[in-house]
Amino acid sequence: MWKLLDKIIFLFNLPIMAGLAGAYCASFIDPEVLALPSLLGLAYPYLLIANLCLLPYWIFRWKRTAWAVLTVTLLGIPAFTTYYGTARVQDREPKADLSVLSYNVRYFDAYGWSNDKNTSSKLFGYLNAYRGDLICLQEFNLKPGSPEEQTVVKRLHTYPYHYIHGTTAIFSRRKILRHDYLTFPATHRAAGIYCDLKTAKDTVRLYSVHLESFRLGEKERAFMKEIGQGINGNQLSDGTRHLIARLTGANKRRARQAAQIHSHIAHSPHPVVLCGDFNDTPLSYTYREIKNGLKDAFIECGRGIGNTYIGELPSFRIDYILHSPRLKAVSYLRDTVTFSDHYPIRARLCHISDSH
Repeated sequence: MWKLLDKIIFLFNLPIMAGLAGAYCASFIDPEVLALPSLLGLAYPYLLIANLCLLPYWIFRWKRTAWAVLTVTLLGIPAFTTYYGTARVQDREPKADLSVLSYNVRYFDAYGWSNDKNTSSKLFGYLNAYRGDLICLQEFNLKPGSPEEQTVVKRLHTYPYHYIHGTTAIFSRRKILRHDYLTFPATHRAAGIYCDLKTAKDTVRLYSVHLESFRLGEKERAFMKEIGQGINGNQLSDGTRHLIARLTGANKRRARQAAQIHSHIAHSPHPVVLCGDFNDTPLSYTYREIKNGLKDAFIECGRGIGNTYIGELPSFRIDYILHSPRLKAVSYLRDTVTFSDHYPIRARLCHISDSH
């Protein structure tokens, strides 16, 4: 009986190990070349949990398979640190040259998704109460020069400077020296802006970006909800096919957007701070392409689970604050306020020469 059970569990465990190994490759393989790793990367946390749940069985059975399961798991330690922060708790808040908050505000709850008529007012109150220098907002999406946009600018009255374009905005308590926007292909739903600002020690270029979403329609969202309730084989096949097509298409478009952003950053004459909603996980080609040459404030100073998306789909870390090596993050915080379907994240940074 034990031999039969071993075979059954091994046949179940083998694709999980293979999937986990494939997920580790997601950062290195352009989804336009091969799409499967990018999909496995999205499933990484679940594959990891499944693998760890099966490890005690193999240890109990004293089988060599335990070493294979353990090895595949340990190979993913670098990936795990991008999902779970292990920074030490600091006794006191260190000094910083620049403090920034990044937040996907979901159109300031303009369509009443939160079912709380006071959400918009609470959100503006939260942003005005923030004591940092800058806020980078995504899903701003108000018509330039419209009364609605002017109302938002007035309500964010503690920030005397701002730059808005597309679905992104930067509001600042420091004077903006220069600003411009990134241009993406017309078929893409992405936006990016940047501003140059003076700190006490240097000039810094700040980006606020919002990359392609999965564009899930009502059909795909309904399918996601129905999976847990039980659906027949035909529905599962059709729903899975539509969902994979959406995910794969978005992964490919984000890969192109990431390459464009990385190229723009490479030509910056100043140290860079990049904030934004990537709509992709740390185990993705998009993240690795943009992060190339930059540091991640969460990895430096974050603690605990770093998930930033709190909508109806599985929660991942998809919002980031990255920066040039000439800067150092001295603190990072994910604020668990629920005025949007994202958590805001904030970081304090200093010039590297002042961090010791």
